[in-house]
Amino acid sequence: MIINYVKIIDRLERVRKVLALSILALVVVTVVFYLKADVLVQLLTKPLGQRELVFLSPAEGFMAKIKVAFFSAFIVCLPLILWQSIRLVTPLLSLAQRRIIYWVIPVATLLFAAGVSFGYMVIIPMTLKFLLNTGQQYMVATLSAILYFSFVFMLVIVMGAVFELPLIMGVLASVGIISSKTLKEKRKVAFLAIVIVTAVLTPTPDAFTLVAASLPVLGLYELGILLIASYEKVSARKKQSFVQGV
Repeated sequence: MIINYVKIIDRLERVRKVLALSILALVVVTVVFYLKADVLVQLLTKPLGQRELVFLSPAEGFMAKIKVAFFSAFIVCLPLILWQSIRLVTPLLSLAQRRIIYWVIPVATLLFAAGVSFGYMVIIPMTLKFLLNTGQQYMVATLSAILYFSFVFMLVIVMGAVFELPLIMGVLASVGIISSKTLKEKRKVAFLAIVIVTAVLTPTPDAFTLVAASLPVLGLYELGILLIASYEKVSARKKQSFVQGV
């Protein structure tokens, strides 16, 4: 009973340290980014072209800069937060599982960064072009700064999550939930779902634009299938070698 109590206290202490380090990193980077908020604002408003943002309340300009600094810091600190969170469970994992996690985190970081970049360079300009041109014959677009930045960060974070698709597929395959055969059989359904999600994120009547925005995600789906198929072949060889050895 005493041993279990000590273990619980030890784990709670680890959780406290992880939370403290993550929050400290987030606060420090947020402060740094706030001091450079003007540069970030220029970067984030670049897709708007000649259009200007407005603030509709005395505090909105200040709050918009805080939002830009915080969400930029969150994106930058996300790998550290993820790494610290996973460290909480590593003592409970086997050596093989730890090795998997050590390469999963860098891959997840790269995929998320690629998704954020794709969202900023492709999805946001396409989406803004369609939305701002809709109704311009009888309305004038006046964009609130804080709402615009919320919109931008929502899109790039969603695209960062979408680009984790191959990794998610690999994890599900490793625990036996899906297989490359199932994914190939459901390819048409998956492609349709990807196109629908892309159409929601980039509401454009232009079929070429929709296809161009969908292709990277479709490519990630195919990449996931290839990785899972390779994993299945390696696993099959190991099982065969083990059986022959016995």
